[in-house]
Amino acid sequence: MNNKSLNLFGVFVLVFGLLSTAFASYDKSTNLEDPYQAIYIQSVAQQDTIPPIQDREGDFVTDPNTNPFDLKDPSIIQKDVEYDPVLGLYMITEKIGDDYFRQPTYLSFEEYLKLSQQRQQEEYFKKLAQSSSPRGKSGLKDPIEKFNIDDNLLDRLFGGNAIDIRPQGNIDLTFGVDNQFIENPVLTERQQRGGGGFDFDMDIQMNVTGKIGDKLNLGFNYNTQATFDFDNQMKLEYAGKDDEIVKKIEAGNVSLPLRSSLIQGSQSLFGIKTELQFGRLTLTSILSQQKSKRNDISIQGGSTLQTYEVPINNYDENRHFFLTHYNRDNFEASLQDLPQIRSLFKVTRMEVWVTNTRNQTENVRDIVAIADLGEADPARVANTNTSLQPPAVPVNPDINGNGLPDNSSNPIFDVLTSNPSNRTIDNVVNTMQNVLNLEQTKDFEKVRGRLLSPREYTFHPELGFISLNTSLNPADVVGVAVEYTYNGRPFKVGEFATDLGATPDSTGVLFVKMMKSTTQRVDIPMWDLMMKNVYSLGAFQVEQKDFKLDVVYEDPGGGQKRFLPDTNLEGIPLI
Repeated sequence: MNNKSLNLFGVFVLVFGLLSTAFASYDKSTNLEDPYQAIYIQSVAQQDTIPPIQDREGDFVTDPNTNPFDLKDPSIIQKDVEYDPVLGLYMITEKIGDDYFRQPTYLSFEEYLKLSQQRQQEEYFKKLAQSSSPRGKSGLKDPIEKFNIDDNLLDRLFGGNAIDIRPQGNIDLTFGVDNQFIENPVLTERQQRGGGGFDFDMDIQMNVTGKIGDKLNLGFNYNTQATFDFDNQMKLEYAGKDDEIVKKIEAGNVSLPLRSSLIQGSQSLFGIKTELQFGRLTLTSILSQQKSKRNDISIQGGSTLQTYEVPINNYDENRHFFLTHYNRDNFEASLQDLPQIRSLFKVTRMEVWVTNTRNQTENVRDIVAIADLGEADPARVANTNTSLQPPAVPVNPDINGNGLPDNSSNPIFDVLTSNPSNRTIDNVVNTMQNVLNLEQTKDFEKVRGRLLSPREYTFHPELGFISLNTSLNPADVVGVAVEYTYNGRPFKVGEFATDLGATPDSTGVLFVKMMKSTTQRVDIPMWDLMMKNVYSLGAFQVEQKDFKLDVVYEDPGGGQKRFLPDTNLEGIPLI
């Protein structure tokens, strides 16, 4: 064996020994009995994570190479973008010498302009990201260096990351159940126990002040017992720096003061207000709801002269009611000889019942309010039961032959009071619906009512209407019992509380005349009982001297016209 053969044999032995040692050490480190599984795991672990190099299919403008590990095209390839004015297209070519390396492509002017704009925008954002990000030793962004995004964002938006919110005040919640027990042996055990209504009350007196950084301020003040709405204030204010475009942003209770005396601003607004500055141009914009009204008051001779404007549909709702349809029909005729009232009608006694929404325990009882109770005109009743209609010839006619309201004017009162079982709330509702075929909310209502004191309402004895001191809720029921005289003869509509017991708290259902139900329907006669000719000026101690009334009609063609003529107004309707 020559020297050359010995050298090749030595190299082979050396390589085989190294491979054996490597396999043995790897098998011990992995603790695997199968050498093929070890080789497979090693091959998977050492797989290259760099994406494979692929040739692009498009041109270098619309399909650039984004692989950072790929080599660039050699310099021998000439890349050109030329504009063809005849075709109006940008020609994209790649050549090696005089031969095309790739097929030439083209772009329209709009496509090329959009592509250039997109590239310039990306390069600009990259420069901004590098200028506002932490840099390494080379001046470029260091991806390993820590960067607190939250603190940096808070500092730029609010001028700091300090948050200080200080709430003060209290919130009181009251829960309870109203229950009563009457130890009266005359009553059944079920009737001795009453009430059981849930009582809930809430009282909030809260004041919150807060600050985030140097720019954002928060002010919140809310009190449920505040007398006026302007006592409750809520405002969120953002104040920018001198060199920023956004100078101020306000949300909540804002104001818009104006320096001009011709156009006056408002001080009580609720919405959003922004103040922006572009160089020397200052722009103030506001989107809000006005919560105030400006009034000009002039004083002459110790008296205050003020002008009020009231829309025609802004009448005093749910406060003034006619007692019966008879009083409504004779209202205009009774006022023909003012100041004298032409009427033989005069109220002598009255009780007014409303829904007990205050959970009052005194002067409270079950009532059934009936819309057609005491009505004498067949055209003014709402029920469709022919057996309950008033007769064609009035039972109690007035001097003009029209029927006077009374419990005997139609059969409803006699039918209900003839059966003693109708004095319980369950039986009377069954009788009204199934026997008399009356509809609830339209023909009658059954509620737990409270008796109003004489201080809570006023009434006109000759004209026959009542005026409540406070407006009712839309779902409240109003019922009335009234005694009156006509030309000296007494009449009665409904029942008084003392008719069934010594006190208003006595048990037993009370039948009264209904003037308002839980649902105000405009297609039934009861809608006419609510007076719609009373308007509130919001003023007190108005004197007749120097008082002037104008009814103005807004012409659809533009402008306004006085509806009241300057001549004698006798016999001319005002509205």
